[in-house]
Amino acid sequence: MTRTIRAARRSDHEAILAVVRAAFSDDDRDAHEEVAIVVDTWAVDDPRGLELVAVEGDAVVGHVLGAPGELVGRDVLGVAPLAVAPSHQREGIGSALMTDLLRRAEDAGWPLVVVLGNPEYYGRFGFEPAEPLEVVYEPVGAENPHFQVRRLSRYDPSLRGSFTYCWEADPS
Repeated sequence: MTRTIRAARRSDHEAILAVVRAAFSDDDRDAHEEVAIVVDTWAVDDPRGLELVAVEGDAVVGHVLGAPGELVGRDVLGVAPLAVAPSHQREGIGSALMTDLLRRAEDAGWPLVVVLGNPEYYGRFGFEPAEPLEVVYEPVGAENPHFQVRRLSRYDPSLRGSFTYCWEADPS
């Protein structure tokens, strides 16, 4: 069956939420936090965001969401979450989604991409610890190795300080 990566559509929303729920739920937890991040990011509705799905046949089997966040008054792209349906994990779908998202971020002129996730996984895509670059995500602290950055060609070393995801921003 043919698998494609494409921009997400509003008509994909139900399928995206199903993938996120399945990917982040197990016997010990549900995916309410990840689902809330997706829904709250959709509510911000910033056209600069990058949202991709992996589709196999007619089914959404993977999803990645990148949305503008703020780093001391400047926009950078924040990724959350990256999800693959459990029945399709370990097939390269997450890697394909992240690679395409980073390519599109570069093409769109973003200077920096941030993510809160497994350093071993995201390190494969050029993410590095944020702390040495003085980029901090306050909810996890300055030295948390899970908060990472990926510098793109328009990276500016003056991009440092406290990062806020779009769904956390004060709307006023």
